[in-house]
Amino acid sequence: MATATSMFYWGYAIVLSKFVIFFIDTGIAKSFGVLIPTMVKRLDTNYATVGLICSMPSTLMYLLSPLVKLFLTETNTRVVAISGGLLCGTCIAACAFFTNVVAIGVSLTLSGLGLSMSFIPIHLALNDFFPEKYVLMNTICLYGYTAGSMLLPILMEKSLEAYGYYGAFLILGGVAYNSMACATTLRKVPTRSTSNEAQDHITSNDRKCVSRAKPLPEETPLFRQIQVEDEEEEHEEGVPEQSGLIQSKKCRIKEREIPLELQSTCIRTFFQACKGSCGLFREPFFASTIPIQFLQAYTSYSWMLFLVPHTEQLGIPSSKAVYLSTIGGIGGIIGRTVFVVFLGKGVNAFAVYIPVGCVCTATFLLDFVSSDYRSRVVLAFLQGFSFFIEDTMLSTLCKEAVFDDMNTATALTTVAFWTGMGATAAGIFTGYLFDITQSFTKVFIILGITHAFKVGHLFIVAIILFKRKR
Repeated sequence: MATATSMFYWGYAIVLSKFVIFFIDTGIAKSFGVLIPTMVKRLDTNYATVGLICSMPSTLMYLLSPLVKLFLTETNTRVVAISGGLLCGTCIAACAFFTNVVAIGVSLTLSGLGLSMSFIPIHLALNDFFPEKYVLMNTICLYGYTAGSMLLPILMEKSLEAYGYYGAFLILGGVAYNSMACATTLRKVPTRSTSNEAQDHITSNDRKCVSRAKPLPEETPLFRQIQVEDEEEEHEEGVPEQSGLIQSKKCRIKEREIPLELQSTCIRTFFQACKGSCGLFREPFFASTIPIQFLQAYTSYSWMLFLVPHTEQLGIPSSKAVYLSTIGGIGGIIGRTVFVVFLGKGVNAFAVYIPVGCVCTATFLLDFVSSDYRSRVVLAFLQGFSFFIEDTMLSTLCKEAVFDDMNTATALTTVAFWTGMGATAAGIFTGYLFDITQSFTKVFIILGITHAFKVGHLFIVAIILFKRKR
């Protein structure tokens, strides 16, 4: 009991570690918002290319999650996570010495691989430690997103002024090295032995095979034959059975003797088990929410990468523009705290997401209204308030839209994959839109239209879930 209790409290160390990983991830993305104009000039390239390579760390942290999850089944998770932190920090620091777009792109790609190797073990460990309170604990971890978006852009701005381009990248690499410390907190949650679980699974399947069959009339020869076999089995109870093989054999013998209309139930059970091994094939409703997962990442990462360049294009100095990230972070802290309070009061999460999403959509569609600094402060605050509530939406979908808890881990890595795809699109497609339009105002209005589609889809999902609960 003492061991189980201590392991439960150790789960809060996992919460802190995931907080730091999120701090690093978002901090890197927002820091590139400060560095992108300098990188475009230094590398003599366009915004689409720089936006793509700068999105690589966050993109691949999520995009490679299914691959990393498979790799973890054969390897020590702590070793993988520590190695990933070392790779991430080294590659980001190495960017300070490269002057070629391809070299920096490869380096940032490898840093994304390293960040994924650190993130996924901690991401899955949180669900293992808090299976019933995952949404709440993950929401607390997401404060790391807010803190990173507030602090690291200012740190990069001051580092760029004090130490130049080289120093800024070296400091950013040093921040990424902290993921190694997070990896050392990984522990395994004590569970029942595999053999017991396998035996329970076999027993439950045998029970289903028998209980779902229609009862046979007692006067039939088939009933008398099965009754005789049951009596013979009672004499064999004292004989130890190995790994349930005898039980499985008996079940197969009975299936051959039971009429076809009774065998169909067991056949359906078999195919359902095969589908269950494929994870989300049994979760079509969750699969229908993939566009929400993609668009959530696309709009939020586009905002993080291009908020500061957009403000600078409006004629606001970089020294003032960088503080919009901090203001957005403050709005995020307030928004996330309000959301946690609502969760504690038992308010349905979707009842919060829909109105907040409408507010966020309006802030993008009204981007053309004014270009003065006060207006940008208000818009940045509301966008931060909204986005840092909406980013909890993905963990909520993993719990609410997945109806079999056995598929939760697969759902978590699926969400991470599509988040990576959205972050990739945010870097390259949003940068490409700016290269075509030469106006971040038009780009942000397009983001508002995209965000509106996501909110509409989410509204449909919320209605379906509400009807199912009723």
